[in-house]
Amino acid sequence: MTDVHKTAIVSNCEIGSGVFIGAGCLVGEPAENRDTWPETLFGVEIQDGAILAKLVTVDAGTIQKTVIGKRTMLMAHSHIGHDAIIGDDVTIACGAKIGGFVEIGKGANIGLNAVIHPRVKIAPFAMIGAGAVVTKTADVKPFGIWAGNPAKFLKFNQRAVEKFGLTPEQVTKIQEDWLNLQKEKI
Repeated sequence: MTDVHKTAIVSNCEIGSGVFIGAGCLVGEPAENRDTWPETLFGVEIQDGAILAKLVTVDAGTIQKTVIGKRTMLMAHSHIGHDAIIGDDVTIACGAKIGGFVEIGKGANIGLNAVIHPRVKIAPFAMIGAGAVVTKTADVKPFGIWAGNPAKFLKFNQRAVEKFGLTPEQVTKIQEDWLNLQKEKI
């Protein structure tokens, strides 16, 4: 059953089943983009089982829908910019700010008050530390743990492997698929 708090403002939004949208959330309003303000060109899609805790904001898209993946959790005061694609099983902690056109892969974890610069790609199962600032120059690969300002690679994210029950073969395949996808985009 989908539950939208009575104080949430939701517009231009497709909502899947089992979604929770908490108090004071603002979803589907026009993107904070000078070129399109105040029009809403594309909406927001919130997929099955996603949780938006209190005071979360999600901007509508300007060239595509902004997407919140299945079973993703957006904690209090987090912001998702226009045209962002947030994968399945992602956790975005309190106060994190996700810029426009950002792509976050399945199972990634974005720490408290982290900032992801617009147009950055966060690979599947990566972890971004609390307060980190991920700029356009970062190459966030699958299973990497990144922290600092600007964010730098620290180590392999073994916790994600354990949390999602991945085999070494699955980890290798995810890493290879990511590298191949990035090569195709060049």
